[in-house]
Amino acid sequence: MENIYSPAVDEQARNTARAAQKLGNEVKKDFDDAVSRGKAAAQGLGFDTQKVADRAREYVESTRKNVGKAAARVTTYADDNTALVAVAAFGIGLLVGHLVTRES
Repeated sequence: MENIYSPAVDEQARNTARAAQKLGNEVKKDFDDAVSRGKAAAQGLGFDTQKVADRAREYVESTRKNVGKAAARVTTYADDNTALVAVAAFGIGLLVGHLVTRES
């Protein structure tokens, strides 16, 4: 089959194809670089997230222990001062009852 285009058009088509191939290679290289940077950032984020999670676990454990100690102290105080705690509970009940039944 004979080429119906002039040599100049044929040469321009080849040049355009080369330029498109070069541009495609550059885009692929840039995309690969972006993927590599994204993977590195995701790995760094994963390590940072793990550190935060470990720290949060430590805080929760520490808080749980402190709340347990505080509850034990409150129980001990209530056992040692039963009359005072009973009077205080009665007084708080009266105050709450008064505030609830008070007209606005």
